[in-house]
Amino acid sequence: MSAPSPRHVRFRIGRTIQCLCAIALFAWTDLACPHVFAEERWISPETDLKSLLKKVKPGDTLVLANGTWSDKDLRFEQLPGTADAPITLRAESPGKVILTGAIQFRVSGRHVTVSGLTFRNPSGASNVFEFRTHSERLAHHCRITDCRFEQTQDGDSKDSRWLNVYGTNNRVDHCYFAGKRNRGTTLVVWVHDQPGRHRIDHNRFGPRPELGKNGGETIRIGTSETSTLDCFTVVEQNYFDRCNGEGEVISNKSCGNVYRHNLFERCEGALTLRHGNRCVVDGNVFLGHGVGRTGGVRIIGEQHRVTNNYFEGLRGDAERAGVCFMNGLSDGPLNGYAPVRGAVVAYNTFLDCKVSMEFGVKLKENPVAPSLCRINHNVFRPGKWELFRVEQEPVEFTWLHNKYQAGKTRGAELVSIDRVDIELTRAADGLLRPTEVGSLAVVEDLDITLDIDGHPRNARIAGCDDPTNAFVDRQLTRIVGPSWMKLDSPTPVSSGL
Repeated sequence: MSAPSPRHVRFRIGRTIQCLCAIALFAWTDLACPHVFAEERWISPETDLKSLLKKVKPGDTLVLANGTWSDKDLRFEQLPGTADAPITLRAESPGKVILTGAIQFRVSGRHVTVSGLTFRNPSGASNVFEFRTHSERLAHHCRITDCRFEQTQDGDSKDSRWLNVYGTNNRVDHCYFAGKRNRGTTLVVWVHDQPGRHRIDHNRFGPRPELGKNGGETIRIGTSETSTLDCFTVVEQNYFDRCNGEGEVISNKSCGNVYRHNLFERCEGALTLRHGNRCVVDGNVFLGHGVGRTGGVRIIGEQHRVTNNYFEGLRGDAERAGVCFMNGLSDGPLNGYAPVRGAVVAYNTFLDCKVSMEFGVKLKENPVAPSLCRINHNVFRPGKWELFRVEQEPVEFTWLHNKYQAGKTRGAELVSIDRVDIELTRAADGLLRPTEVGSLAVVEDLDITLDIDGHPRNARIAGCDDPTNAFVDRQLTRIVGPSWMKLDSPTPVSSGL
């Protein structure tokens, strides 16, 4: 056999290099750009999910066909999304996939976004939506957005929770929840040894009618059993409208959570720090509009910070006062009332509230008074109502640079507080805001550098708002709820002081 000519050798080498380059390019593309080969996979009520899910790759889109899906157990196991190629699980048309009856919708895996679904009149299932498919198969870096959960008719009496958050780094945003009538928290974050670090934002909650017993919370983060664990979940820029299920609109039962820039309107209950320590309640607006039993923040536990909040027209007292400091039990059970210790309540504004602050609530059951708290740089304009109500004297409280304008006021004689004339003007967002520093000036500041709008504090001033900043209407006109729903805007403040 004759040897191949140099020309043939060059040809073979060239073809080999081309093949190797093609293989390398294909492998690089598959690893670095997996979404290039992503597919759209359609799902109907009759689809064999187990078979379909075996084919799912990073970057794929799963589309649920429009229509009514009744009594379905939809389990999306261990979906393999990545940060660069997330998996999308969406409705064919936003709002046109109606999930109803004994519906169970479960998702586990990583980097999955669920969107555009309507859960209507769920019944017969204890957990409607879950970020898990099994106790050991949870969701991480997943998201549910642009979805609606609603009850438009009387349901069954079975306990149920509409949305259950497990795993870590998950997000619930731009969803709508309304009308839940049966027992069970609307949205629950379940806490485990590893902090969840979830985010709940830009949702609209309510109305929820009064349940008449425990179990009507709108949000609960943790349980009594896990209340000593850190969760580090952020609840921000949500609108709570007439969430009247029970006295705890939000029930905090874990440590290190943040509640900021939310609006509570006509809610007959309070944001309750029921268990856990070191939580932050900052920059929220509580509007009661003179409705009975509307409340603010209830403090239980240690080292909480309640700052930059606005309270107006609240008519609750005791547990539903503007700010309530509970009495506690030393060495009590996890489901008891831990003593209040080391809280900071500063730079808040209280206007036209039935009781701005109440101390020592539940004295008969719990003998330990609140202690070692700082009440600093707050503004009170109670009008005809009580400034403070004291069931048991707090222990070693520090009071500095608080300001109040007297009306038919009781309670000012109990503490060291400055009586001044307070000039406020109704702004475009409906809030009463100071137009100048004036009588609200203080001698020194705390380590709180931002005001209710998130602006730097340039002036030494008491209250939630620094008037030296340019006004930005951000509290009552934020966009919340699904993008495809037509929702009324929050009600402007039209009465009060």
